[in-house]
Amino acid sequence: MKATIRGNGDVLYPKGAVLPKKTIKKEAYSGTIKVLETFNNKSEVNQSDWQDELSPDRPFIETLDAINKDGRLNLAIETYNQMIIGKGLKVTAKNNKIQEMVNEWLEESGFDEFLEDGIHSYLGTGNWIIEKSPTYDEFVEVPITTIESITRNSKGHIKRYVQHVNDKDIFFKPTEVVHFKLTNVAREPFARGLFHSILSDYEDPRTGDVYDSPLIQMKQIEDAMPKIFQGHADPTVMFHFEDAGEQFIKSQADALKKMKKGSKIVTDKAFDVKVIETAGNSKFEGYIEHMQRDLLEPGSKFPLQFFNAGFTARAASESTDSVLIRKVKRIQVRLANQIKRNCILPYLRTRGKRIKSADIQVFFESPQKQEATIDNVITSYRDNILRRSEARKWLISNTNIKIDQTDMEDEAPITSVTPTDQMQDNREEPKEIEPEEDKNTSVKKKEEMVYERTMSDLKNMVNMRAELDAADKRKNTNEILKFIKGLKSDD
Repeated sequence: MKATIRGNGDVLYPKGAVLPKKTIKKEAYSGTIKVLETFNNKSEVNQSDWQDELSPDRPFIETLDAINKDGRLNLAIETYNQMIIGKGLKVTAKNNKIQEMVNEWLEESGFDEFLEDGIHSYLGTGNWIIEKSPTYDEFVEVPITTIESITRNSKGHIKRYVQHVNDKDIFFKPTEVVHFKLTNVAREPFARGLFHSILSDYEDPRTGDVYDSPLIQMKQIEDAMPKIFQGHADPTVMFHFEDAGEQFIKSQADALKKMKKGSKIVTDKAFDVKVIETAGNSKFEGYIEHMQRDLLEPGSKFPLQFFNAGFTARAASESTDSVLIRKVKRIQVRLANQIKRNCILPYLRTRGKRIKSADIQVFFESPQKQEATIDNVITSYRDNILRRSEARKWLISNTNIKIDQTDMEDEAPITSVTPTDQMQDNREEPKEIEPEEDKNTSVKKKEEMVYERTMSDLKNMVNMRAELDAADKRKNTNEILKFIKGLKSDD
């Protein structure tokens, strides 16, 4: 082998080959080899040649500022937040140890509080970015208002996140953060918030003219309304003096300006007074209705009734059932799946737990149940929807009514086959159970008492049914005998 001469004149000689201590002879493989074709991602995303970094179409700080300062949008996002969180994030797993492990981790990390704060950004801007530790023991929210851009390649794979804060740029690798997206329209780098349509300006692609967002237009109208109302608060009054000269009219005008309420006018001229009133709100009623019905309601993703005074709980229930519930449930499912895929499963893998995604369930427990009242419970009991014991348990838990908690036996239900003259309670009064030292014996006797009462009820029902059948038979028999006697009399 030839030597290598460097530029400085040094000569390098090649090293001799080092042979292994033992040489293993490989046997020829007699099986078959199958070559699998790997997935070749051909689709690309739009990327400008002159702009590697992609920014949100609207600065996040402007979006959150508009939501925080507009009462309607603030009400909408807070209501969404509460409905989504519900009773909190719940995790169930086929393996009880895995379930306990995850729930303990969520509790210790304060994930519920962390999640509730993050949902505000998640709904408002459509994006929630958190920085995670390599072991998933700690999460830190990256203020969405400081995220300036995302750098991607032509395939749409993210190369880095750019945070601009304190006059400097901080770069995050995709593996260092978790990016929760409310939407993923056309594989855009950033998602869109709930109120994107109502907060975004519109540019006419034909002319390039830019139109203010619906919210800005609404604000402009609301700003102009007080000025117009003030201008029309007092009606215009016109005084008409007959055969009066200019000098006289001028003197009267000056006097009218100095007049106070309740003053009297004395003149030797005949005059007429006309009051001209204008309704300032008449100019805006149709347009305001259009803005609220066609822009504000669909843009805020929130029923318009919630913004109106006097909105009743019943109306709220009807509206939420038809509008909000389905939207909230869809967001709950999407967010829960993202948490499972990007937080919980990776956390388990760092702990050496290889678990299938289908073996663990993550969901939000929503308290979207109508609160019952005493009237609801009483009506449900009368209609045989609730048993006596269920009604009494509810009253014990939700009211201060004094109820004997030992008397929780159910009464026989009233049915349509029960004759009205037999609706009395034919059951024997249960014998009082003497207190005993042995608790198990007392419980056993109570169970026997309930069994005896149940059997007594069944016997009464059977006897009642038998008596009714017998009465029907007697009635039919008497009618047949009467008919036969009639035939004999005819003979």
